[in-house]
Amino acid sequence: MTSPSPAMTPQQAALSDVRASGLSAYRELSVGAGGWVAFLRNELIQGLCSGLSGVVGFGLRALLYPSLFKKCGRRPAIGRGGLLRVPGQISLGSGVLLDDYVTLDVRGAESAITVGDRVSIGRFSTVAAKHGSIELSNGCNIGSYCRVATNSKIVIGESVLIGAYAYIGPGNHTEGSDDEPLISRPMDIRGGVEIGAHTWLGARVTVLDGVKIGKHAIIGAHSLVTEDVPDWAVAVGTPARVIKIRKDNDQECAQGDAGHPC
Repeated sequence: MTSPSPAMTPQQAALSDVRASGLSAYRELSVGAGGWVAFLRNELIQGLCSGLSGVVGFGLRALLYPSLFKKCGRRPAIGRGGLLRVPGQISLGSGVLLDDYVTLDVRGAESAITVGDRVSIGRFSTVAAKHGSIELSNGCNIGSYCRVATNSKIVIGESVLIGAYAYIGPGNHTEGSDDEPLISRPMDIRGGVEIGAHTWLGARVTVLDGVKIGKHAIIGAHSLVTEDVPDWAVAVGTPARVIKIRKDNDQECAQGDAGHPC
């Protein structure tokens, strides 16, 4: 006797359906709408190179991985054990640093991840665009064990610094009064996340969907950001509250100052 299916997310239901081909589900996760040739090439290159340590692995990934991406600039540095899902919808600038066990995950034909020049993503961090887009601007630095994920859009500005264990962009399941389990409810999408240039997020910061953080802001460690934060603000707490404005926005420089260009 077959037990009834439990409540689950739509993605979970699709990927765990035992009536469907496991190989087809894996191929869709790996290369999306790409055909079997793209799938086999992706499997060969990532299977051969991903786990290799030392200068041999580093060199082979720098040589072979660019052919998997939609676009790849000069001299990528890609650590071991990483995972690229649908790399044909991922673009890398020049001098990108992906530490060991970084995951770049794209889901959906219209989704994309765009990584600017000299971006650094720390060990065990995940960047996931599921039916949405993520843009990491030039020079931004994402620490270890972070998760940047969206069902809509995330834009992280130039030279943004993000501490370890940060969680950015999660949507919430909609609430209701009926008996439908929360796990199977549709997502409450609120327009994505935008983080302005030269902002610093401390360790373990969470930024919820729909939030805009201005440029040159500082978000204290362990803060939960549920509302917009203005330029040059310092915000801390759960939920985060602005405790200081580091610069008078009305007097903001036109030509920039040393270390903090406008």
